[in-house]
Amino acid sequence: MPATREVIENRFTAWMDNPNDPTISNKIHAADGAKEYGFQAALVGGVTVYGWCVPTILQAAGESWLDNGWAEVHFRRPTYPGDEMTIRATPLDDGSWGFVAEKQGGEVCIRGQFGLGEGPFNDTFELSKRLPADPPLEQREWLTIENAPVGKDLRTLPINISAEEARETSQRQLRETNPLFVGENPVLNPSLVARQMMTLLSYTMDYGKPSIHVSSHIQNLRRIPAGVPLALTGHYVKAWADRHHYGAFDGDYVSPDGSIEYARIRHTNIFRVAKKDE
Repeated sequence: MPATREVIENRFTAWMDNPNDPTISNKIHAADGAKEYGFQAALVGGVTVYGWCVPTILQAAGESWLDNGWAEVHFRRPTYPGDEMTIRATPLDDGSWGFVAEKQGGEVCIRGQFGLGEGPFNDTFELSKRLPADPPLEQREWLTIENAPVGKDLRTLPINISAEEARETSQRQLRETNPLFVGENPVLNPSLVARQMMTLLSYTMDYGKPSIHVSSHIQNLRRIPAGVPLALTGHYVKAWADRHHYGAFDGDYVSPDGSIEYARIRHTNIFRVAKKDE
């Protein structure tokens, strides 16, 4: 059952370990690299900001959201280290919740919706059945708008995240204290689950120097215990160009033999970011 049907507000201060790190692979998350692209400071990663929203989602929808719940998350404006953020979840007439994450002054950085049961987008996923997991490639082709593998399956990524890694990631990156994610037998934090989508794409194509997370459509089917072997299959749905170059691809978390399904995610990103003078 939902924990509450009241409006919920929580707050956090956005932060990064080292926003001036010049060695970070995605330079949009470093101050100097971000400024090349017209941003005022290093961008906090979208999956990290989503992770800071998860406690509010669980407070509203309850822990059962991890087993049978959905979220649609759109990243509207950058979140920078030091931003004072307010997360607000508002119950809607259809039983779901709308939510926003806004910084001081009211600028909305995230806008989305979440609920229990099947998400309104669940029948739009294009899922791969490519099993077993593929071995890594020695070389990968650089992703462009011309060679984006639209309509094709991605290489299947093997995953096994230990309890120690799951706890450490939740504690260090999110400052999470919930025993569900940092206890003796943790489950994978939804932020960590969403984060693997970037690894999934880079398992097939080289990309992301820099890239920006645009949105996620997430369907949870069961919680994922740490230390459980997984396969993350993928299918590239579409690519398009505006000022930036965008792509959308679907992922399906399953057991190595495909008999158990844990979660479905559509990840949309900018894989080629236009510089401020382009």
